Amino acid sequence: MIKKGKLFSGIIGGLCLGMAVASASLLPVHAAEEEDHTAGVSMGKEADEEISTYARARVEAGWKQDAKGWWYQDEDGGWAQRAWRQIDGKWYYFASDGYWREDADAHENTLKGIDVSEWQVDIDWNAVKQDGYDFAIIRGGYSYTDPKTGKYEHVVDKYFEQNMAGANAAGIPGGVYIYSKATNEAQAVEDAKFLIEESTGYLVSYPLVIDMEDSSQVNLGKTALGKIAKAFSDEVKSAGYTPMIYTNENWYKNVVDMSYVSDVEHWVAAYGIEPDDSIPRGIWQCSSTGRVKGIDGNVDINFGYKDYTTIVTPRTEPAAGYGKPAADGEWRIDGGGWWYHCYDGTYPKNEWKEINGQTYRFDGNGYMLTGWQYIENEWYYMNSSGARLSGCWLELGGVWYYLKEDGKMAVGWQLVGNTWYYMYPSGMMATGWVQVGDAWYYMYPSGAMATGWLLDGTTWYYMDPSGWMRTGWVLVGDTWYYMYPSGMMATGWALVGDTWYYLTPGNGAMATGWLLLGNTWYYLTPGNGAMVTGTQVIDGVEYTFFSDGRCDW
Repeated sequence: MIKKGKLFSGIIGGLCLGMAVASASLLPVHAAEEEDHTAGVSMGKEADEEISTYARARVEAGWKQDAKGWWYQDEDGGWAQRAWRQIDGKWYYFASDGYWREDADAHENTLKGIDVSEWQVDIDWNAVKQDGYDFAIIRGGYSYTDPKTGKYEHVVDKYFEQNMAGANAAGIPGGVYIYSKATNEAQAVEDAKFLIEESTGYLVSYPLVIDMEDSSQVNLGKTALGKIAKAFSDEVKSAGYTPMIYTNENWYKNVVDMSYVSDVEHWVAAYGIEPDDSIPRGIWQCSSTGRVKGIDGNVDINFGYKDYTTIVTPRTEPAAGYGKPAADGEWRIDGGGWWYHCYDGTYPKNEWKEINGQTYRFDGNGYMLTGWQYIENEWYYMNSSGARLSGCWLELGGVWYYLKEDGKMAVGWQLVGNTWYYMYPSGMMATGWVQVGDAWYYMYPSGAMATGWLLDGTTWYYMDPSGWMRTGWVLVGDTWYYMYPSGMMATGWALVGDTWYYLTPGNGAMATGWLLLGNTWYYLTPGNGAMVTGTQVIDGVEYTFFSDGRCDW
């Protein structure tokens, strides 16, 4: 879509103070005319004079004024005609005579975007972002028919990977387009598949676009081109992406039957002060001679009327199931139930069969099974439509089951996401206290295995990080706790073996050092918490403790 700027055959030199007036007199004047093509600079095409940036000797860039009005000269000596430009953060429109139109306001309340290809070579995407651009549509490649072999071919844009990676890294939402030379629906589907494949691995948050404007398509007729647009769009939709049609206003009104894609997003080009408001469009390509920081030379400028980041499902890959083989038969029903008739005259029986992304089981007579089925020592569940459930939870009669990725009913320990669950031999999800082997576990009402501190009723328990209930001494952080054989956290005095310990009421933390209970002092050995008796020297002072630990003052 980008056109290379055409240079005047003669370069004008010898700048002087009167250059503004002299140069303005050289600006060619073109009457407004309807465009029949608008491929911008991202396609690398030669630009028509009336939409070019005219080049002259290198000068100091800036605003110039003469008797006719204001115009802006670029540092390469060029100036814009019939083009929108951003200058010092503000937008201006320059008419076909090169002068600024003060009444131009079509840019207001729009998102600003660019479309680029290999013709822009190396792009500094961070600079583009800082220049205020909200989106970018990047060429994925182009298609053509090989004149020697007659085969429809695709070529990846040389800078596609670099541009997508750069836009993604800079945080610029992006879409992808293909310059298409499709002459039938099958080729349009190939265009879509090519674009989907090339886009995989990159974040696409704007539509996938077919650029329809090639001269080889003009004589196909409106109906044929409408069907080509629809075939492309349908394939893109099937992959979970949002399709879009790019063309210019003339093609929109006179060349393509857009009724075939009335429900598809439209990107329509028209280089002028404002677009034809009778044509619905989500994006208006308004200029092919924009100048953007981070990009050398001309750039296609686009004004967006929709924020596609709120419409498009952002993707780095096609939707699940895309590209799977088409059905090889059809469903039929008779007195025995549903069965699948293959086009080769056979039908599945006593076997699994994948149909349109779902897996079904057929009995010995070829009829589709539903509900619980015990097959080769494993339980499976097929829903009412016969599709096997897999990788999901199933609730039946208030009981939860988990079907693994291969459809088998889970038993025993099952990790789902980052959470452990325990399924009884019947497949039922466990809740509450569960004994597995010699260990006890606690499963929350959701079935999730508890770890760490657990309050059950009024009793505290400590569950190991692996889930099993701890007993005996437990070190949590820097604090010791004692858990009875039942798992209950001890508080108050606790006799462990032949030794007394004191576990602080309320939090269970083992006490150490001097302990005052009522009017009585006790001493718990620092480090291990054991209550002392008899004569003890503490901090250089001798104390006597009774057999029950009381200190004799």
